[in-house]
Amino acid sequence: MLDAHSVLARCPLFEELSPADLEALAQQAQPRSLRKGQTLFLQGDPVRSLYVVASGMIKIYRPDPRGERQMVLHLEGPLRLVAAVAVFLEKPCYPASAEALEDTELLAIPRETFFNLVDSRPPVARAMIRFLAKRQEQLVHQMDRLVFHEVRARLAEYLLEREAAEGGGFRLPTNSELAALLATVPEPVSRKLGQFFREGLIEICERRVWIKDAKTLRQIAEG
Repeated sequence: MLDAHSVLARCPLFEELSPADLEALAQQAQPRSLRKGQTLFLQGDPVRSLYVVASGMIKIYRPDPRGERQMVLHLEGPLRLVAAVAVFLEKPCYPASAEALEDTELLAIPRETFFNLVDSRPPVARAMIRFLAKRQEQLVHQMDRLVFHEVRARLAEYLLEREAAEGGGFRLPTNSELAALLATVPEPVSRKLGQFFREGLIEICERRVWIKDAKTLRQIAEG
């Protein structure tokens, strides 16, 4: 059974809460389980909750008008937030869709519960401002990478970021999903992964990755 208190205590947004406040929040958090490929919410749905990922991986994406392709905005793994920005929108509708890339466990925190927490607990408000500022910084950085760096550099940076967040043996999304995340097509992603493997920079087994030469990957990422 999902231990809401333990998950929230390890989430950076709530780490400064007192034990009593943390327990009160845990009582309000609702566990959710998604199977791989199952939708968490769709673009345009009303915002009812923000989510904390306990285990697994959530893909945030926007489909094209025909629904034939996707633009992957970001992936959120354990202890990461989903829809934390959306809860503050003037029109409270999700601006993108979300689905599970693998079997995933989450905690759903009702929108009003979160608002009350932000209003009454300054440490949470400060942590939320830091989160929003970091998200903006990430978007600016992502635009810079897309414009000025090739797929090889973007892929190297992505692999390094995933290992820093999750450790060795992290699971890759499919090449199509990874290509969408890196704003390219699957073929270059497949080729670059193969090159990294042959050059001894990474080890891949059943879509799990271990980085063997972080120094060289970092040099590639820096262009």
